Amino acid sequence: MKILVPSIVDLKKCAPNRLHHFINHLSEKHEITAICVNDCWKAEKVDTGKSYKDFDNELGRINIEYITKWNVSPFYQEFLLSRLIGSKFKDDYDVIFNYNTLLTGKLTAQKSHIPMVYDLADDLPEMVASSPQIPRFLRSTGKIFASRLLAENLLNAKKVTGISKTLQTSYAIPRSKFELVNNGVNTSQFKKLKTDLKSELDLEDFFVLGYVGVLREWVDFKPVYEALKSFKDVRLLIVGEEGLLKENIKLAEAYGVAEKVLFTGTVPYASVPEYISAMDCCLIPFNQSKVSQNSVPLKLFEYMACEKPVLSTRLPGVREVAGGRVLYADTAEEYKEQIASLISSNMSPEYLKSNRKFVVRNYDWRSISQQLEGVLEGAL
Repeated sequence: MKILVPSIVDLKKCAPNRLHHFINHLSEKHEITAICVNDCWKAEKVDTGKSYKDFDNELGRINIEYITKWNVSPFYQEFLLSRLIGSKFKDDYDVIFNYNTLLTGKLTAQKSHIPMVYDLADDLPEMVASSPQIPRFLRSTGKIFASRLLAENLLNAKKVTGISKTLQTSYAIPRSKFELVNNGVNTSQFKKLKTDLKSELDLEDFFVLGYVGVLREWVDFKPVYEALKSFKDVRLLIVGEEGLLKENIKLAEAYGVAEKVLFTGTVPYASVPEYISAMDCCLIPFNQSKVSQNSVPLKLFEYMACEKPVLSTRLPGVREVAGGRVLYADTAEEYKEQIASLISSNMSPEYLKSNRKFVVRNYDWRSISQQLEGVLEGAL
């Protein structure tokens, strides 16, 4: 197949995500061209090269084109420049895999008459409503436009793939049109490792809580910081920087736990399993915003593949996938109770190994990508 992939994320400036893994597998057999927004905003704030360089070979197998070289918000790029896209790509492709774009994929499909599969990877209208890249006074209007455009995309798509039934319900997508294509993990790469990293980070004598990922507006460490006050021998290891790194450093200081929190910044993607292996319990401390409510974070599968206990806020997507395999906490008091329980009685290795087997059996990227490949072929 010749696959055209309009993408709301910049593949060369974004930490490896769902689309990277799909392209990794699809590009082995199919010809792929990606149309990306140019995420200059992110590149100014984060050393993005550390993250995506581990996908250099895979990205080298595809053709990547940018909407523009202008240094403007991806949201504006879609609205102001997407009409230029439709005239550039005609009927040279078999199928469009629209990765969460609003206008780019829609207009390309209309002008080329190529069948489209829409991938609902995030709750995009809600992300528009809270995006720091959009002036606050425009966010509510932006959400309305985003909702309308998303509805048009979902209506015109031959098939809609999505990360959760929660998203399907939120946008009233007919069962006959929706295909649940989960997030996943490279289970060959993410596994429990023997590492000296805990010692190298001077954390060997502590119970280490850990988090890997972006520090965007839906990540909330406040109850975790509050809970940390109660423990002398607990430390928090935060791996990542995209978003509100400076704000979280100041917040740790405000809560009086700065000496208990270690921020590493961005690390190479290939090193992430080693950092997870240095943690005693892994966190998904999301707030209860609408963005979070419809998310199923990749880190859930990465943590479980590395045989680590997972402590998450009560997100519908996490509960849908993992159920009782994960511990839950929303308040500082609940975090304290769960952390104390883990310190006093560690989860059995057999239970954590069963979690890995569960992920290997159901959420490996290769089998998930094969499922997506079938959906794309069925849309032809």
